[in-house]
Amino acid sequence: MRKDEQVIFCPNCGTKNEGDAKFCLNCGQPLPQIYADQSDSENAKSTVSQKVPNQTSKSTIVDATTSRINSWTGGQGAVKVSLRDFFGQVFQSHSQAEAEEIFIAGTKTTTPDLADLADEQVQPWLFSRALVFTLILGALLWVLSLLNPRIGVTFSLDAALSVAVPVSALILFFEVNVYRNISFYQVIKITLVGGALSLIAAMILDSFLGMSGALNFTGALITGIAEELGKVLVAGYFIYRMRAKHIFNGMLIGAAVGSGFAAFENIMYMVDDSTGQLASVTAALVRSLFSISDHTEWCAIAAAALVMAKETKQLELEDFLRPNFLKFLLSVIVIHMLWDWDIYTSVIKNIILAVITWLFVFVLIHAGLREVKTLQLQMKKQGDTDAAPEQAQSNS
Repeated sequence: MRKDEQVIFCPNCGTKNEGDAKFCLNCGQPLPQIYADQSDSENAKSTVSQKVPNQTSKSTIVDATTSRINSWTGGQGAVKVSLRDFFGQVFQSHSQAEAEEIFIAGTKTTTPDLADLADEQVQPWLFSRALVFTLILGALLWVLSLLNPRIGVTFSLDAALSVAVPVSALILFFEVNVYRNISFYQVIKITLVGGALSLIAAMILDSFLGMSGALNFTGALITGIAEELGKVLVAGYFIYRMRAKHIFNGMLIGAAVGSGFAAFENIMYMVDDSTGQLASVTAALVRSLFSISDHTEWCAIAAAALVMAKETKQLELEDFLRPNFLKFLLSVIVIHMLWDWDIYTSVIKNIILAVITWLFVFVLIHAGLREVKTLQLQMKKQGDTDAAPEQAQSNS
């Protein structure tokens, strides 16, 4: 019997699925594969894939963390994270035409069909070229500052360096959106307008909550609440306006708002309010480096969770109170608070928090790919259902 003639019953909800299905049509959970060789092949290709629990192996901290986060998305089990696979295309040669093809996505004529979407892995690479470009720009401005040491040139240098990582991270999330249904023109608008709006919202919430400016426990917590809530409210506005209904869409919109917030904030910190002096080049580089896991990623996590909470319907206020969204929002607030809290400042602390942040991102990428698989399976099943009457009529 061919595998497409067999059926698989979901061990989670009991729904009957086609023999070649990898995920349950009803609940989206991974299905046991009929042929082990196919299963091994699919797992080998996955960049962020579902791990089958093994009772004989010891659970690691990463496995326990990704398993818990994955359960919040409706998934089950730990998620395998392979940086080598995820960044596998970064060191490969790519043409200018390939880069341009990425940037022109999202229009009515360049948005791919659901059946053509990648559902196994995402491998962004263009973001690395953007990072190199901005760093080269910074080097050129540094040479210019040596030849013409004017304060405007130095500020331009600091500004270029401070936005290098936020801009690159934004492009990474643009590449991760496999639906290719949001144009880069829209992303830039969200970044600029959303970044400014979220800063305003955060400052209003800061004032309302009584922020004193100190980064003790209370001050760091208030900052985390005000900034993360301000960003996700603005991201929610764009989600509502664009009727975003996919996890990757929410992630990209959140990343755009967060990147704008990070870029504008970094530039603001290039001037010391107490002395009026410009920050050093080293300070600009350090602040940009730490942007590898802050506002862009935190807002991307919260916005993706908001889309999951509202599902396919239009966003409503009550969706902000759903437990599966609040779990993610409270998580990024706590991470933000620990990042700012001055009780213990070290590179090690920031590295640990950066790792935790990106574990959230990778699990959400896995959930996004699972969503794509589910939608494609539903489309295939609907197509088979529609074709059945036509086939019966043809046979008669």
